[in-house]
Amino acid sequence: IQYDARSGRIFRADKGADGTTKVDITRSFKCVMDLENVEVGFILFTAGAAPDFRMAPYGQPLPEKPTTEHRAGVRMHVKLSATCGGDVRELAATANVFLRGINALHDEYLKLAPLNPGKLPIVILADTLPVESGSGAKRSTNYQPRWEITGWAPRPADMAPGAGARGQTAAASATHTGNG
Repeated sequence: IQYDARSGRIFRADKGADGTTKVDITRSFKCVMDLENVEVGFILFTAGAAPDFRMAPYGQPLPEKPTTEHRAGVRMHVKLSATCGGDVRELAATANVFLRGINALHDEYLKLAPLNPGKLPIVILADTLPVESGSGAKRSTNYQPRWEITGWAPRPADMAPGAGARGQTAAASATHTGNG
């Protein structure tokens, strides 16, 4: 799944024989999000190459930052709703506005998870909020996602802990543009 912080849009990246097709799922985005197994650490996105992930489970010590080009980031699995594709994908990002949005969602998850044992949150992209940064010629606007937990569901069978998007041909990482 790709979240573009510069536009506040979320895309499903479908890989096929003819390359990758981006499908905008912003308005219909809904998923079961595996916040129970979220990973944090350092990510290097390089054009034309697979991302380099140096991650640890949330709450565990962070790995060493391997290079100055690696940025703080997050990675998790999501099970898209049927209207968004219905499969398990990977969501990973380093954009500051994305991280602020996912941190707020994770805080809400931590509050509500004890009331929903054995279940994962059903999450929608409720809105995006403009965040300005920089000044002068370097001024830019990025869009912070405002996620909302709309319900809870048992862990989907194809989203078992340790399984999921890694290695699937349909997996894609989030767009890392924008620092907002």
